[in-house]
Amino acid sequence: MVTAKRAPHVHVPRDYPTSTICLDESGARATGAKFFVVGGIKVRRPGQLTRTMRALRDHWGHEGELKFSGINRGSQSLYYDLIGRLEETDAHLVGCVVETAVHNPFGRGRPEWLVHADVATQLLVGCINRRELVGLMVDMVTTPPDCSLEDTVRMQVNRRLNATSVVSALSADSKSNDLLQIADLVAGALRFERHRLAGLGGDGGSAKAKVAARLGQTFGSPGMLDGRGDRINLATFRSRGGEQKAALRVVKPTRTSDTRRVSRAAPSA
Repeated sequence: MVTAKRAPHVHVPRDYPTSTICLDESGARATGAKFFVVGGIKVRRPGQLTRTMRALRDHWGHEGELKFSGINRGSQSLYYDLIGRLEETDAHLVGCVVETAVHNPFGRGRPEWLVHADVATQLLVGCINRRELVGLMVDMVTTPPDCSLEDTVRMQVNRRLNATSVVSALSADSKSNDLLQIADLVAGALRFERHRLAGLGGDGGSAKAKVAARLGQTFGSPGMLDGRGDRINLATFRSRGGEQKAALRVVKPTRTSDTRRVSRAAPSA
């Protein structure tokens, strides 16, 4: 009797690097929009960051949603404190910007939710290390009943990296998740800065402008321009014809064996 060979077991070392990436969007996904942003955070200790956010809420007595659109002069100090506490964690900021003057993937017959998935895919392909397993969480996006944005992104990223790098992906309501609310802050600040620098509005003396500036300066990128630093990695979405090596690299490895990184980021559109 011939028995089928069993596939060999895959053993993942106990200290294998893992990260959680949380993403949100900012800007109308329409052909007339100047900027559309997918941004967020990458963190190795999400539980610790969640506890940090709980301490922030307890300190300020704030139980409402934290989001960039809610920033005003009355809440400016709260967001300054949030940024300061975020700096003390291992969180890194990531973002991918659709600038229609460079490349507009909307209005080309591809459903908006799939374009959103393409932008998120470019961001993730550029910020996932070669030796790393990732859990992905995204804010809820409307899709057809039989479609899932998070599953689509997971499959696209793993296909591009030729590995099961994104182990799990799920969507959640940002109103009930502090990490997604931080992602909203990052995406909103990034879009605000791009609008301001393009001369399309944004009062430089407003509370939103000051919080966006504080966030960029704290994480090493005044103006939140394309490029990478130790704690922030941003890139503009480009077509295949304008493909570039994205300067996305996040979460400094703590072990020498984690130092090999992937720096590939081209869109799937």
